[in-house]
This record gives sequence, C-alpha cells and structure tokens, in this order.
Amino acid sequence: MATRFVESDRFETIWTEANRAAHSAVVHALTGDGRGATEVSDGTVTLDVGVAVEQVKQDLVDAGLSPAEKIPDVDKQMVLFQSDKLEKIRDGAHLLDVVGNWLPVLTVVLGALGVVLARRRRRALVTTTLGAAAACLVLAIGLVIARRYYLDHLPAQVQSPDAAAAIFDTLLRFLRSSIRTALVLGVVVAIGAYLSGTGRLPRAVRGAAERTADSVARWGGAHGVRTGKAGTWVDAHRRWLTIGVLLVLALVFALWNHPTVLTVLLLVLILLAVLAVLALLAADGRKAEPAENPGER
Repeated sequence: MATRFVESDRFETIWTEANRAAHSAVVHALTGDGRGATEVSDGTVTLDVGVAVEQVKQDLVDAGLSPAEKIPDVDKQMVLFQSDKLEKIRDGAHLLDVVGNWLPVLTVVLGALGVVLARRRRRALVTTTLGAAAACLVLAIGLVIARRYYLDHLPAQVQSPDAAAAIFDTLLRFLRSSIRTALVLGVVVAIGAYLSGTGRLPRAVRGAAERTADSVARWGGAHGVRTGKAGTWVDAHRRWLTIGVLLVLALVFALWNHPTVLTVLLLVLILLAVLAVLALLAADGRKAEPAENPGER
C-alpha cells in the first residue's frame, strides 16, 4: 500500500507542494522576503505556531475536510534554534542575492562598452562572446569536479549517496541551466558576428544566400509571384530592418523568464526565417526595379 501511495499522482503533488513550502521557508529565513510562519531575529529562529496551524487548517478545509474549520486559533511562539552565526549567514545570502542580480548586468554592460570602444568592433564582439562561452565552459567543468568531490567526501552517516547527489543537482539546477544557455548564446552570437564580416568565408556564405534568394525570386516571377513596391522598399531598407529584428529578439531574450538552450535555438530559428523572408523580398525588389523604371537605365 505504501508503495502504491508513493507512486501515485497524489504523492507527487504532496511532495511538490512540501518542497515549495520548504523552499519558501528557507528563503524567508535567509532573506526576510516573503511571508511565513518562521521569523528570524538576533540569531534566533522562531516558529509562529498560530500561523502554521492556520495554514494547515486552511489546507485541510481546501481538501474537503470541513470539520477542520473548528480547529481553535493558537497564539504561541516556539524557538526552533539559536546561532550566533545566523546573522552572518543572512548577510552572506543577501550579498549573493545582490551579486547574482547585478553581476550579469554589469558583465554585459562592460562587454558592450568594450565592443563599442574597440577599433575593430566585429572582431571585439567575436572575441568577447567566445571568451564568455569559454568561461561558462570552465565553470561547467568546475561544477562537475565539485560534484564528484562532494560525493566522494560525504560523511559516514550519509546512507544514500543518490539522495545527496539529487540534493546537489537540485540546488544547482538553475545555475547549470544558465551556464549552458550562456555558453550556447555566446557561440551563436560569435558565429553571427563572424558571418557578418568581410572575410572570404563570410562573403562566400552571404553570396551563396543572395544567389539562392535571387533564384527563388526568378522562379516566383516566372510563376506570377510579385512583391511590387513592398519588395523594392525592403531592398532599400533591408539593413535597418535586420537591425530592428535583432533588437526585438534581443529584447525578447532579455525579458524571457529563465531562458534555456531551447529558447536560444528557437530565437535563432525565428531570426533565420525572418532574414530569409527579407532576402526573398529584397531579391524580388531588385529584379523588379529595372522593369518598373526602364527610363532610368
């Protein structure tokens, strides 16, 4: 019976909610943000039993146990533990929170400033993004080594190394996801900046793309597909349209809640699709210009 309960959807829901409540309690104790039954003052952690009972009572009522409404109110404070180091831990947690929020922003601003002030901006952008990707790779390798060291030096009283590994992986899940995302983003931006350059390979790639667009435009023209003035206008403003698309996608990525590698790949696919459409419209616009203005030749 216990096995069936643990494997059921109900246990999964209870386990998830319990972990969320525990996480909220830890965050509240360390940072003071949010609301909860625990309070921290002068190194002493206290539990407001009344708040805890009220929360449990409400959960029981929501679950359909209406008699739980008769549970009386409780007004009692219980000291859970006291430590002189707790204030230092809270200060450290606050510092990490501030650094975690502002360090990425500061890094991006300094990197962008370096690229703008560089003599060869495209090369500086490629170097900066590849350097950031390399730093993420080193950090990812460091986490793998730290995980191995942590599991190899567990105290003797720890009976389940798998549980310890699960705890480690859970605590660093978002960090590892962010590292992978930043690594892929850095490589993608570096490749894009390189292909927009004046080297032999970038020019060959862009030339092949333009010839393909011209071929598709000729095929469309032979089958009665015309873009008219829209194609001409896109051809005249193609560069600014491309910059606008890049800025919009960059804003979407910046506002995306917890972006992942799949987020980066999705935005890259959208960018390639939009650039392909602009290239086709511009190619048809170039083809239509001599026909629409024969007197200017």
